[in-house]
Formats: sequence, C-alpha cells, structure tokens
Amino acid sequence: MTTRLSLMLAASSLVVLATPALAEEEGLTPEKVAAIQRDESAAQAKVNEEHGNRKPSEMSNAERGQAIRDQQKESAKVMEKHGVSAKEFASFTARMNPEDNQRVANEAKRLDDKAKAEKEAEAKKRKGDGEVHIQQGFSDSDPVELESADGAEPSVDVDGSLDSSAGAPTVEIGDSAGTAKGMSRKSSKRRK
Repeated sequence: MTTRLSLMLAASSLVVLATPALAEEEGLTPEKVAAIQRDESAAQAKVNEEHGNRKPSEMSNAERGQAIRDQQKESAKVMEKHGVSAKEFASFTARMNPEDNQRVANEAKRLDDKAKAEKEAEAKKRKGDGEVHIQQGFSDSDPVELESADGAEPSVDVDGSLDSSAGAPTVEIGDSAGTAKGMSRKSSKRRK
C-alpha cells in the first residue's frame, strides 16, 4: 500500500504542476485575458443598463438578486465564448506576474484603440463626404444630362409636355373649395 500511496501522490503533484502548462496550451495568455476582461466588462455594463444603472443600495432585495444572477449569466456566456472556465481564468490571473499584468494592460489599450478607430471609421462611412448635392430640376435654364456616352457631346432632350405653359391642367381655388360661404364657427354654434 505504500507504493500505491507514493504513486498517487506523485500523479497528483504532476496534475497540479501541469495545470498552468495546460492553461497556456489552451490559449490562455495575457492577451486573451485582456479580451475576456473587455468582453466581461461590456456584458456587465449591459446588465447594469438593463437594471437602470442604479446602485445596489437603490434596489430592493429582489431586484439586487436578479441583477446579480443576470451578471453571473453574462459572465458565464463570456467565459464559454472564449472557451475558458471561470476557475481556469481565476487561477491564471492569480498567478500572473507583473510582466503579464503589463501585457494585459497593453493589450487592453490596443483593443480600446482598435474599437475606437473602427467606430470612427463607421461614423465617417455613414456621414459620407459631408456635401449634399441638390438638383434644381429639368428646364431650359437648368438642363440635366440624363445619359451620356463616353466622348460624346452632351445633349439635353426636353419633352414638350413638361412645359408648364403648354396644356397644363388648371386648378381653381376659391368658392368651390367645399366649405359653405358665410358660415363660421360662431354662427354654427348659435344655430343649435
């Protein structure tokens, strides 16, 4: 039984010593830690916004409990997204040395700068060049070229039916607008 005990102790010590190496093999690096922390803080901010960005002291016990459960769910989703368990993440971050912490800070800054640049590019794309081109219309004084061939002389075709003076329908404004003459709001109240 003594050999079994010594073998079990040796095997268990190998498992304990191999855990940091396994975390590195699975891709848990200070850079990945920064990405996980960024996603987790975004998820927590989303949950806080859903609960009105109130302090815990401003919530009832039921609301506070629901907020905590929602935060735990979101945190679990982030860990699952990155393929890391909360235990592995906590043990890896607890064992990080100052150089690793600096790598995490640098990666977090890089991710923030990248997100800011993407946001600015998207806003610039939506905004366009800032100029609005206004077309005045079709007339002899402001002709608009609809189609042109490369190298051809520009030409404008004006349809005679578009001329406002030639055969345009007339609209009468006045007596036949659909209201009774001489009848105002005051006179209709007196008749009742």
